[in-house]
Amino acid sequence: MAALACALAFGGPAYAQTQPEPAADAAAPGQDEATEVVVTGIRQSLADAQSVKRNSAQVVDAISAEDLGKFPDKNIGEALQRVTGVQITRAAGEGQNVSIRGADPSLNRVEINGQTALSTVVGSSRAVEFRDMPVEFVSRVEVVKSATPDMVEGGLGGTVRIVTRRPFDSKKPFIAGSVQGIYGTLAGKLDPKLAIIGSTLFNNDTMGILVSATYENRSLWYDQLRTTGWRQIDRDPATAGIQLLDLNGDGSGDFYPDIPRPVINRESTKRGAINGVFEWRPNSDFRAFIEGTYTKSRLTLDSQFLQLNTVQNVANGGVDPARTTIGSDDTASSVTFIGSLAAPGGLGVSYRNILGTQDRNTFNGQTGFDWTVGRLTLQARGGYAKSRAYNNEINATAGALGLSSLTIDYDNDQQAPNITLPIDQTTSQGVNQLIVLRRPRYNDQEEWDGRLDAEFKPDGGFFTSLKAGIQKRVLTADSRYYDKSITLNGYNGTTVTNTYATGVSSNVTVSTVPAAQLTQQIRDLLTANATLGDHDFFGNADRGFDGGIRRWLNLGMDVADAVGIPDPFVNPVPLDTWEVKDNNLAGYGQAAFAFGGGVRITGVAGLRVVDTRTTSDGFQVRAGTVTPVSFEGHYTEFLPSLNLKAELIPNKLQLRATATEVLARPSPAQLAPRFALDAVGLTGSRGNPGLEPYRARQYDLGIEYYPNRTGYISAAYFRKEIGSFIQNGSEAYVEPTTGVTYTVTVPVNGSSKVTINGAEIGGQYVLDFLPGALGNLGVIANYTYSKDSGYADRDVFTGSALSFPGLSRHSYNLSGFYEDSVFNARVSYNWRSKYLITSRGRGNNPEFGEAFGQVDASAGVNLNQNVSLFFEGVNLTNAVRAENANSIYRRTIIETYGRRFYGGVRARF
Repeated sequence: MAALACALAFGGPAYAQTQPEPAADAAAPGQDEATEVVVTGIRQSLADAQSVKRNSAQVVDAISAEDLGKFPDKNIGEALQRVTGVQITRAAGEGQNVSIRGADPSLNRVEINGQTALSTVVGSSRAVEFRDMPVEFVSRVEVVKSATPDMVEGGLGGTVRIVTRRPFDSKKPFIAGSVQGIYGTLAGKLDPKLAIIGSTLFNNDTMGILVSATYENRSLWYDQLRTTGWRQIDRDPATAGIQLLDLNGDGSGDFYPDIPRPVINRESTKRGAINGVFEWRPNSDFRAFIEGTYTKSRLTLDSQFLQLNTVQNVANGGVDPARTTIGSDDTASSVTFIGSLAAPGGLGVSYRNILGTQDRNTFNGQTGFDWTVGRLTLQARGGYAKSRAYNNEINATAGALGLSSLTIDYDNDQQAPNITLPIDQTTSQGVNQLIVLRRPRYNDQEEWDGRLDAEFKPDGGFFTSLKAGIQKRVLTADSRYYDKSITLNGYNGTTVTNTYATGVSSNVTVSTVPAAQLTQQIRDLLTANATLGDHDFFGNADRGFDGGIRRWLNLGMDVADAVGIPDPFVNPVPLDTWEVKDNNLAGYGQAAFAFGGGVRITGVAGLRVVDTRTTSDGFQVRAGTVTPVSFEGHYTEFLPSLNLKAELIPNKLQLRATATEVLARPSPAQLAPRFALDAVGLTGSRGNPGLEPYRARQYDLGIEYYPNRTGYISAAYFRKEIGSFIQNGSEAYVEPTTGVTYTVTVPVNGSSKVTINGAEIGGQYVLDFLPGALGNLGVIANYTYSKDSGYADRDVFTGSALSFPGLSRHSYNLSGFYEDSVFNARVSYNWRSKYLITSRGRGNNPEFGEAFGQVDASAGVNLNQNVSLFFEGVNLTNAVRAENANSIYRRTIIETYGRRFYGGVRARF
């Protein structure tokens, strides 16, 4: 930021500005203007961006692209990470979800041309998956940080508006396209991505049509070291009370890894999408349209686990004190588990493959019109949106149970551990159990919406606009879950003559032949159908491992087919099958105004009233019987807002101030009467149909300075006061058939208020005061600080306070660019500090995302006015992502996904 401030101090010449054509869906005053980080025609674009920032009534940031595929990043989520106050989460190295000003992704609203963008997150969240929305369809993405009454509620952190391309964006017909190759260093494969868009006006330029389509095939390989949390161990579970194992004698229980496992992930994703828009503009006072966007993706998954099965409920948890070392934070840096202390068959290794597919489909369609009669404008919209996430998991696991010992050594700078096994992990040696299961899950969401808005613009006076409207939205979300398995237990087989069964449609355990005979059948089956993994674990990163274990037995689909994949589609699991419906009716009124002499003040003020009725249907266990249940909820909220701007020095210095009330609803899964148990970690979760929404009061105060028409520097303070905050409670549940006690997490509304205070500073500048080609350089930079207080959840093991989920205390972006008429280049660095993912994760541990930074770069050459070449690199420093259980010495995930490179050609005619 110091370099940016120095650049601003030099001033510089101003550049002429051409205002872009207004967006197709005109918004309320103060809503249609945005601070843009723009990526083509940079000098002109920065001038436009500074102009709309200066004139906007709301706090808004945006990213735009003038031409096909010229966003600064490869998906919308990754592009949004460049915006002040926005952080992202990644999946396999791709930008997936966004947090705004510290708010979890599920607490932000995402719209496509004003419609709700539905979630395709397995489990039914409100967080939106950004990987499948093609950037080629998008004209502009806005991040709105202060609300106005005409905005649909739901964005506690903010609202992301995705605006797609329209036929009347171009007066001339055109067709454009791009062809590119994608190369990932871990997968070592070259994959294609294709995009095409065409638009034309006809009928004397009163009608227009635009159609665009994309196709992509991407190989995503990434390696992980995972655990099912870290646990403290009861020295003697057979006696009353708990005496924690404390080998270093400091009075605190030690932490030991629970089921550590290296994982080699191989994903192949095919994505396709199509977008179409028809518009009719018979004159300047009327516009009608119909539009639709459909996306479809299929991820084919093969995750190869080397799973170390630690044990519970035995003396010392199977730990050998003589061969165990306790390091920092009371955490085992090296631990040996002894089979002789474990229950029969308990200690062991599993070669586990999670196979199958994940399908994500979305559709957004709407129609409407804008009609202006004199000073009155009427807007009507009607739309339908639908999403489906289908996870067809097939799981094949071969277990070598009853081993004498396992050693896990983390004493290598706390990266991936070294592992010592008493068997050869590259063969079927020691294997005596084989399980094949299938667990399909469907999560569907659909929303019907309609709205009518009227805006009147007076001829002079205090008010510049008066607007009112009514909106109706009905959201339905449901989940269906199936679970069937076949288990071949060779280590305790008993009698008779069967071999294993195939094609079984119910849960069975086959152990009806002598143990030695069934064990040999299992090993023969693996010898015939399993393979040795052909990829070295963490082969592209120096992250531990002494070279002893880099590959292991790989159970592919051939093994699952040889055993027989069970048919689960008989009946869904009732306690994880449910439907939740939100029925929302809202009305609002707002006024835009302007007054003042020497200091001109403009603003938007008003009130939104929303009435919500919820219905949650599902199943619960009552008196030992699974029983259908239904719950209803109802609340009415009043949401006032005020956005002000004062021009202290016209066109140079101005202040902003906002005060708004907002809400964010619980996720459908939180509202559902569902219940699920994890037999591995002895944990569980259930929903709570009685949850109320998050409610928040939000305040902004900012100052902006404009030295010329291209540069600016801005600073802002923001505050969020969040009431009825949803936090995780826990309760003990004794499973009636086994007598095993589980720790079950349940969401509840907390009584305390959570407060987030933060500050943002940002700016952009073209260094045109420098001589010659150096004048084509520029810089864009921003920094965000956020701090919370009042969050009630605590670490259940240490009792330490936890932060607000999704909030990084520090984050910043720095981009340098160069552009002339032929060549352009950009280098960007994005960084965020650690943040809480969930207060109750694997093993009931809190889970934190560790600090992470990534370098990306791009370059392009314009061959002529129509054709250009481009090259881009992502994660150039090969950064490694990690999560932990509230200590860097208790890592739950270490992930490396390598570098990605893109190269191709764009053309427009």
